Amino acid sequence: MSPDTDTTTDTASDAPDAVVLESAVGDPVTQGLVNLLVVIGDNKYFLGRHLSQWSVGAPGLEAAVAVAAVSQGHLGQARALFPFVDDLIDGIEIGTPDTGRSRRYNMACLDDEFDSWPQAVASLLLVDPALDIILRALEDTQEELERRIGRVLEEAQFHTSFAMGRVSALLEAYPQSRPDLVEALSSVMDEVLAWFGPSGEAGVAAMKDAGLLTMDNDEMRQAWLDVVGPVLVDNGLADDLGVAGGPGDWTFPEIPWDRFNALQRRLDG
Repeated sequence: MSPDTDTTTDTASDAPDAVVLESAVGDPVTQGLVNLLVVIGDNKYFLGRHLSQWSVGAPGLEAAVAVAAVSQGHLGQARALFPFVDDLIDGIEIGTPDTGRSRRYNMACLDDEFDSWPQAVASLLLVDPALDIILRALEDTQEELERRIGRVLEEAQFHTSFAMGRVSALLEAYPQSRPDLVEALSSVMDEVLAWFGPSGEAGVAAMKDAGLLTMDNDEMRQAWLDVVGPVLVDNGLADDLGVAGGPGDWTFPEIPWDRFNALQRRLDG
């Protein structure tokens, strides 16, 4: 089945790649690392692919050129992470979303193309920093992975700055688009808040106990809000989204855990 259409919550026995992610990797810590890298790679891949369609539709030539660079950056980052996963699972090729892999591990907000510029801006602002928070939290990994992560995080500074600037520019140039932006941000925020996982999640706890992750689920969620929260506050969007507080102590809307698919790191339904 094509990865573009397979977004179901099938069981592990339905897809070879699911077996790899759930049980075919040796120790739980390595298994957790494989899970994280595949999930991050898939999200960067689909974020980049959907953004690329706005390289000819973004408002203004400068923004269009920057979107093309950002989208290519994300696709390159994804392709840098997938081969390392194959090395970790030694001889079992996990594959990429564009090579017929049977299951995809992206947030539901990245299932389809961005049908508006506000949706593209909201996704870039909220999704990208979340992926980078996980990468920053990884420690004591293999030298080659650390090198690749370092390259990804160098590019991330430009991506985040660009996204922040697009929020302000959109509201200033097109104030009538504010309701559409708020709606897009609200939908994506639910996804990302859940994406970090529930408090005390076993896989994350095992990786933190082993010294591979420096933060647990709640700490990563707060670190992400430390990045995006000030942008929402500065642009008068925080109240609309139910976000309040400050660094390390943000409050946010209730997360719909009953819809959270832990394997694919996404909200169902």
